Amino acid sequence: MRAGRGLTASGTLFGVFMSADAASAFLIGRLAQEGRQAVAVLRASPGAVRGLSAVHVFAVDGERLWLVQPRLLGEPAIASVPLGEVQDASVREGTRPQVVLRLGGRTTRYTALDDVDACRRFVAALRG
Repeated sequence: MRAGRGLTASGTLFGVFMSADAASAFLIGRLAQEGRQAVAVLRASPGAVRGLSAVHVFAVDGERLWLVQPRLLGEPAIASVPLGEVQDASVREGTRPQVVLRLGGRTTRYTALDDVDACRRFVAALRG
């Protein structure tokens, strides 16, 4: 493939997904449209390595856990679950802090793009 218009020389896409700041603004705006307000927001990448995949943005509004995932084309995907469905949440401190969520019987690890204090605030908000 030819380089240019979002493609590298090897043909892989770059710069297509929305940034963490744009995804955060999208989620906060969506919550405001629904008359909700985030008490905690966390920007993270799925998995153990920061930045190798699209950013995810989580928010807690006191009743629900919200997630925004950018899509290749169009608006980002948005989903939410009641906080009662979050079975566990914890913070793994280190050079790259991680948040571990247990939801629906699955445990998923996210590498935070924010600092460990933001991770702690997010987990505290989940625990209510």
